Amino acid sequence: MLDMMTQAQVSGTELKVRIEKALTEKGLKKLITNLEKELNGDHSFLPHEVETRIREVLVEAGVAVSQHGGWYRCIAAYLLLPRIEGLLAIKSTSEEKNIAPIVQKLRNEALRESLSTFGIEAPARYARTSSSTGRSHVRIPREQKQQLVENFLDALPTFEGLQEVLDTLPKNTNLMVKQIRTLVKRYLTIADRLQAKVAQE
Repeated sequence: MLDMMTQAQVSGTELKVRIEKALTEKGLKKLITNLEKELNGDHSFLPHEVETRIREVLVEAGVAVSQHGGWYRCIAAYLLLPRIEGLLAIKSTSEEKNIAPIVQKLRNEALRESLSTFGIEAPARYARTSSSTGRSHVRIPREQKQQLVENFLDALPTFEGLQEVLDTLPKNTNLMVKQIRTLVKRYLTIADRLQAKVAQE
């Protein structure tokens, strides 16, 4: 099946045809747009070197990037490539309200497979299975949970110091600084939530 082929098995004209087909399919427009937004911003999960390599692959294949909404839109389609045919088949069904979990599952599989070809793991939000699988959460003992929270919050002074440094830098900085800024922001947000929860207990 075409959707089971990895990017490593598809190249040149075939890659160009499949990506541009995905980019022109109305059924995939929202899915690609959402992924495009995640790639084009401070919260991008894609390492700079991987993004650069994908851009090179797209150029080598002759993908008309400027005609299809720009780099991040084309990269989004590329990352979904392993499950494009499956996504198209599901999107063509009439039961729209029932396909969301299946679309999520196929998207997650595509991203995991695409990123694994570059030796990196998909973010946790893409590693999860859909809620429809019935997989339950694993409970951990209260003592371990408390120790985890304490260890996590031990790093708070370091991240607060990083935030002070970041506040002195201009907003328009290179990718590495953006990634650090994103990491610090995420940490501080989680730390605030944890401290609030601890205070309530």
